[in-house]
Amino acid sequence: MKTSPFLRKVLYSSWFLASIPAVLLTLLLHPIGSRYDLEIDSAGKKAGNTIYADLNSDSISEMILAGQGISPYYFITVRNLDYNIYDQWNLADSVNPMISGIFFGDYDHDRKKEIYIFTYKRDSLFLNVNEILQPSGTRIQRQFITTVGYSNGQVAASVMPAGFFDENGDGNDELYFSISSSYRLGTRRIYYFNLAGRSLKSSPSYGSIILFPRMADSDNDGRPEIFGFMSASGNYPANVPYSDSSDWLMVFDDRLNFKFPPVEFRGFANGLSTQPYYNGKFRGYALSFSRNGTDTTVMKSRIMLYSADGKLLKYRNYEEFTNLAYPTPFIVKSKPSDRIFVISDKFYELNDSLQVIRKTEFPFRSPVISYTEDADGDGEKEFLLFSEKEKKLAIYSSSMTELTEKEFEPADTFWKFYPYWSKRHEYGLSLTSGEESYLLKMRRNQFYLFGYLVYPLLYLCIFLFIVMIKKISAHQTRARESLNNRLITLQLQGIKAQLDPHFTFNTLNSVASLIYLEDRQAAYDYMRKFTELLRSMLNDAERVYRTLGEELAFLTNYLELEKMRFGNKFDYQIEIGDRISRQEIVPKLVLQSFAENAVKHGIMPSETGGKIKILIEREKDYLKLTIEDNGIGREKSAGQSNSTGKGLKLTSEFYDILNSINKRHVSYQITDLYDISNKPSGTRVEVWVPADGYLNPTLN
Repeated sequence: MKTSPFLRKVLYSSWFLASIPAVLLTLLLHPIGSRYDLEIDSAGKKAGNTIYADLNSDSISEMILAGQGISPYYFITVRNLDYNIYDQWNLADSVNPMISGIFFGDYDHDRKKEIYIFTYKRDSLFLNVNEILQPSGTRIQRQFITTVGYSNGQVAASVMPAGFFDENGDGNDELYFSISSSYRLGTRRIYYFNLAGRSLKSSPSYGSIILFPRMADSDNDGRPEIFGFMSASGNYPANVPYSDSSDWLMVFDDRLNFKFPPVEFRGFANGLSTQPYYNGKFRGYALSFSRNGTDTTVMKSRIMLYSADGKLLKYRNYEEFTNLAYPTPFIVKSKPSDRIFVISDKFYELNDSLQVIRKTEFPFRSPVISYTEDADGDGEKEFLLFSEKEKKLAIYSSSMTELTEKEFEPADTFWKFYPYWSKRHEYGLSLTSGEESYLLKMRRNQFYLFGYLVYPLLYLCIFLFIVMIKKISAHQTRARESLNNRLITLQLQGIKAQLDPHFTFNTLNSVASLIYLEDRQAAYDYMRKFTELLRSMLNDAERVYRTLGEELAFLTNYLELEKMRFGNKFDYQIEIGDRISRQEIVPKLVLQSFAENAVKHGIMPSETGGKIKILIEREKDYLKLTIEDNGIGREKSAGQSNSTGKGLKLTSEFYDILNSINKRHVSYQITDLYDISNKPSGTRVEVWVPADGYLNPTLN
């Protein structure tokens, strides 16, 4: 199919050719630089349980250090960021961070936060509250809550805060929390404690365990619901209400009543997480069920949408879009509809029909542990993905865009987060991992957009490279054409030199004389050799190289003609050394040009004539060609001859062109010979030609 000249011009243009690899490289390249710089402050890595909180609402964090005092007592020290102590709070009872950690609240809304911690003495659980930066603030010491599981001298229970809400409308919040005793040793309930009235209320008892309870207004009635992660650990007998032999969708209102009858998900050792979800049409819950047991009759791991009154709306099995056994779903609050993400072998975003609408690859080749926290202080949560195997932390925005990544090796993979504000009111994120604490400071990379200059620079470099290659190619083409033209010119000049009118006319006169003398055989031999010489010259006119055998045949014909022409005034001898093949490639006229000079300028001016000796031998990787005569020598010949030396100049230029092409060069050397009385006695020419195919045959 023919293309238009304009289209060919476009397709072969440098800017178009450069665009193809530039686009491909742009698609394959990892983004240049990061949108944010992530600093993991080693100064924030400290032994012991150190957390941060802005207790007085001045946008500067305080350091809260907790530790074991004289056993079994516990202390909590509050310091500023210069390590100066505000106060220390000593607790009379035992503390176990695995049972209850420190948390913060502002139940009376005076912008001075209280520190909360649960302590225990044997099976008695106590609440302790201290508004430590407010001298007249709230102090609650050893407020009895209830008895909890206790076995072998150890508390067997966990207490987890859910949040704060003003249930009775008195202007002060109640503290909501869950207690889950192990096995059948004690209560499993949701509670709230009225801090102003010092009263306690609990939900109905249940056998299941609610881990990590949370509060959210799921149905938009202005009052929160309480729910969390359920675990079917099978520690309670089946006759207990809502036994933990199954998972349950259990949602409580702020008065700790069930919003709807709990929904059972049968199966031992499975897990169920519940998150609020709003899609613009309905409000309800997004549930993730993980089948961890061996019972294949239990439903498969799946993601589900439930209405606010506990009705199943949609579900989809995880195996339909991911092979990872335990995916992690997240609901990101957004307008006009919340967004559903599933973190598995990659990022998946699902619509409200639970169909995958977008996938994003991770910068990891191993399983990841995921959290959602506000890493940059903009009020929106980011995804924190950590690969324990690769020891790398990556932070993604809610639009699945990678913001930054950094090598990170924490103490363990169970993390707690606290907002952090520096003395300059700069935001960070405090991360506690095991017995160590870290400060994560993520700042916008002001030079990130400059990274995009790499792409036009990449295109420009490719464009300039193609232009350079084109120019080099054009230059090489012109040089090659010039070289070929010069070779052709030299070949024509060589033919002209060989067909010298004097030589030709003298040869024809010699033939005519023999015919006149009726020496027909001599005339025939003379004419035959002359025609062979002409045929060889014409046949090889376009060749640069020929075989050594062809060169010797041409030289022999030439010397025989000269001998017949000059009446046997000179003789010649050709010797070929051992291991010399007549198929070796040599430059054309490599012998004839120097032999012709020996005849014309060395032997013929001599009154007694002379002899020409030609020797061909191998010297390492070269053929050494020697042409030696016993004529009058170059010095005397220069005084008698009107020769311009054009033949030698042509030979030198011819060799220079060959040497510009071949890695190994052709060279020659001319030596004047003298007898014992130091009189000129001839000339020796030595020519070295690369042997064994080292010459470039493409010029033939």
